[in-house]
Amino acid sequence: MSPCEIALINLLNRMALKTFPGLAMAIGKGDKIIWQHGAGYADAENQLKNKSEMIFGIGSITKIFVAVLILQLNEENYLTLDEPISTWLDKNVLADVANAESVTVRHLLSHYSGIPSWEDQHSWIHDARGKRVKPEKIWLPQENLDYIRGKKPLCAPGEAFHYSNSNFTLLGLLIEKLTSNSLEEELYKRIINPLLLKSTSLESVSSLENQSSSKRFHRLDPHFIKKAGVSDCFKIEPNNILDVSAINLSVEWAAGGIVSTAQDVVNFILALKNGELLNPKSMKEMQQWMPADNAEMGLSLFRMDTHYGTAIGHGGNVLGASACVWWYEKTNCALAILTNVGSMHASPDAHCASTIFKNAEVGKLAQEICSYY
Repeated sequence: MSPCEIALINLLNRMALKTFPGLAMAIGKGDKIIWQHGAGYADAENQLKNKSEMIFGIGSITKIFVAVLILQLNEENYLTLDEPISTWLDKNVLADVANAESVTVRHLLSHYSGIPSWEDQHSWIHDARGKRVKPEKIWLPQENLDYIRGKKPLCAPGEAFHYSNSNFTLLGLLIEKLTSNSLEEELYKRIINPLLLKSTSLESVSSLENQSSSKRFHRLDPHFIKKAGVSDCFKIEPNNILDVSAINLSVEWAAGGIVSTAQDVVNFILALKNGELLNPKSMKEMQQWMPADNAEMGLSLFRMDTHYGTAIGHGGNVLGASACVWWYEKTNCALAILTNVGSMHASPDAHCASTIFKNAEVGKLAQEICSYY
């Protein structure tokens, strides 16, 4: 085992011991997984150690999967990127949603729609992630849109970047409308089955029983208490975290409802990067970069400068999980980090998978491992 592998294992183990019950990481080079490690516990109470093949929520990495479906449908002439979504979606779906009549598929994919995000609405936060959570509730996709009906637009379509989960609720509904299949069926048909992603699914009631799934935790701090509140179904654990394992991710759906493993996520991003899922024209469209806060955004891919090189990918953060996946633009290296702790609505500095990627040396060590192999 190389020194860089030992260093990365020690780093991940220390993080799991101090700040995360459990996390997993995988590294890919070319078209293969070359390294993986699971640290900490999937269930500390029952002494169930975390393994690299443990299943976690991947949050908004789901958006890349959905973007691939949309771009495949564009390749097959089901839709065009620059026509309004009102061309296809029914008026009752779009009723009282800001900009809905004029916003295009491209606007949605790039977060330039100006449509408010249901994730930012106080009532939604209380109902879906906080004090009013009902763990037995299975959310229907259009329910989230009800939280933004009648809200003012954040800007005109195409004018500015505003990250919005509402965009992907609409894209998920568009996929179902055009194909006459469920989003889940299209994910299996077009991505999950062709790539043999055996531990990846859009979370449903049945998948909650999977024995390879980690327990779910969330950061508990004054920010979270103020913004979300604590449901009776949550259990307060040591080290300022909540056990939120009773919840399901149906509320996230096309915006963040996929569960997976670090290996599957890396295999997916390698397939995308290597042109196995989209044709060259679509890949070029996906990487037309526009300003996006402190980074750049293509069609559901972020591009940002890091201490260890420019990276392309996406982070994810939901109740009970956080994740990120990136490939480096100038080196043959891709990585995914998945954890069983979410930090949405907690302090902006709360530990999650994306803070590991940004603040630790995982990117440096991952690229060294790729060079070693």
